[in-house]
Amino acid sequence: MKIRFDALRGLARHVIMAGIMIALGAVVVPSPSHAASCTATTNSAFATTIANGHAYTKHKDEFVKGKVIDNLAFPDATIASAGEFATFLKGILDAPSENKSLANSRAAYWDSRTGTIIITNANAGDCGTAFRPTDGVTYYNQQK
Repeated sequence: MKIRFDALRGLARHVIMAGIMIALGAVVVPSPSHAASCTATTNSAFATTIANGHAYTKHKDEFVKGKVIDNLAFPDATIASAGEFATFLKGILDAPSENKSLANSRAAYWDSRTGTIIITNANAGDCGTAFRPTDGVTYYNQQK
């Protein structure tokens, strides 16, 4: 039996729960979002890992054709899967409107056409996040 822990917080809770599960004979498989660090080295790998992390599940409703965020309607067809989301993200990573390095081994990529920000994070197992911020490019500009 494999158990995936996506919602656990804190090392102590991980250790306690893992000990309980092992005592019960379960195999504990940490989710990618809780891995020690991102292993992606290419735009394609970053896009795929981010799309299969929390970003698509949490933010997919922002990527619906016509969905207005910060007075900008999402211009593309609705993104209907993590695979489509990865393709969309790779396009932004390959040719962002703007990009910059951030603190803590992170980088930000802005796409003005869709109002999407991607933040890559070398310290996160899911390699970062992507979403359409409610305050648009202002949010991107505030990232340090």
